[in-house]
Amino acid sequence: MEFLYMRKTSSLKLAFTSLISTLLICLSGCEGTTSTNGPQLNTKANLSPAPLTIDILATGKSDCIIIQIQDKTVMIDTGLDENGETITDFLKKENIDTIDYLIISHLDKDHIGGADIILDEGIEVQNVIQPNYSRDTKQHKEYVKALEKHDIKPTLLTSDTVLEVNGATIIVSAPLREEYEQSNDYSLITSLSYKNQSFLFAGDAEAIRISEFLASNPHAYTLLKVPHHGKYSDNLEELLQMTTPDYGIITCSEDEYPDQKVLDLLTKYQVQTLLTSDGPIIIRSDGQQITVNQQLTSTLSLKQKGD
Repeated sequence: MEFLYMRKTSSLKLAFTSLISTLLICLSGCEGTTSTNGPQLNTKANLSPAPLTIDILATGKSDCIIIQIQDKTVMIDTGLDENGETITDFLKKENIDTIDYLIISHLDKDHIGGADIILDEGIEVQNVIQPNYSRDTKQHKEYVKALEKHDIKPTLLTSDTVLEVNGATIIVSAPLREEYEQSNDYSLITSLSYKNQSFLFAGDAEAIRISEFLASNPHAYTLLKVPHHGKYSDNLEELLQMTTPDYGIITCSEDEYPDQKVLDLLTKYQVQTLLTSDGPIIIRSDGQQITVNQQLTSTLSLKQKGD
C-alpha cells in the first residue's frame, strides 16, 4: 500500500488524527506493537533492547544521528545551534555521557551548530573526525573554539578510515579533492555494517561527491540517509540504483521540504521513506532483523514499499 507525501495543514491534521492514533504499518514480516508514548511506524520483530540502535533526531533541516552499538556511541553531526539543548537532553535521557566517535560530515551550520553546547554540557567526546577544510563562519569559529576549550584535536580526514566498534564496521569515506566550490562536496560519507544489515549516511553530498562515492563501487544497503535533506541531484537516481536501499530517511522540516523529484525517485525504486519533519526515527537491529519506527508528531508523510 502507499501513503502519499503531504504537507501538514489544519484540514489534513483533522482528517488524519483518528487514523494516526491507531495506525500500524508493517515494514517487514512479523507482528507489530503499538507504543504507549504515541503512534509509531513499526516492524514486527521485538528488538528492544537491541545491540544496535540508531536514533535520527527530529531537528528540522539539520542532521543529528546517534548510533549505539552495545556500550559504544557514535554520533554523526550535531544539528543547528538551536538544537544543542535538545540533543543534550536526549543524550542524558539515554544515559549517554560519552561519545566515542563524533563524525562531522562537513562544516555547515546545520551539522556543527550544536557541538559547543553538547561539549559545554559535560558530554565527553573522545574522538572527532571531520573533513580537512575550514570555513569563515560564526558557527565554525564557535565549533573550533569549543574543541580547543575541551582539548580535542580533530582528525582531519584525507583518506578513508575504518572503525571497528563492538562487531560493527564503520567506514568513513573522505572526499577525494583538496578543494571544492561547495562546502557540501566535502561531506564525509559514512557506512555502517552490522552482520547482515548495512546503513549509509550521505551527509549533504551533492553531484560531485556522490560521483566520487559511486566510483568506489558501493554495495547494497538496507537503509540510506538521503543526501542533502532531500534536495535533488543529477546522479541521485544512480545512487539509488547502485545502493538499492529498502528504507530512506530524509532530514527535513515542514518549511524546508524535500524536492518532489526526489520523492518521485524514491517511489520509483520502491524505497520506504520517512521524513524527520514528522518526528524522530529509531532503528533497531540484531544484525539479522531490523525495525524502523517513528514517533509521529501529526500527519504522516510516508511512501510504503510495494508488496
